[in-house]
Amino acid sequence: MLAEYDLTRRLLLEVTGHARLLEGRPVLSRAVALRDPYVDALSYLQLRALAGLRAGPALGGAAPEEREQLERLLLLAAGGVAAGLQNTG
Repeated sequence: MLAEYDLTRRLLLEVTGHARLLEGRPVLSRAVALRDPYVDALSYLQLRALAGLRAGPALGGAAPEEREQLERLLLLAAGGVAAGLQNTG
């Protein structure tokens, strides 16, 4: 997955002639840089909640009484990521 990102990034920079992503959009670049730490933390929480929901209790996943909390955390984290990206896609 990282190899695909690296290839796409390299080719995009080659086509645009830019040295970095969003080089021609300084305001957007700054906004993304400011939101990154928060979106990254929310993405991590989202992944942990999803992993807990997918794994059964025998595999270290959520016990039945924890599932509701993890489902709520998953929804809140997904909403936070969407808000941070200012996009739901």
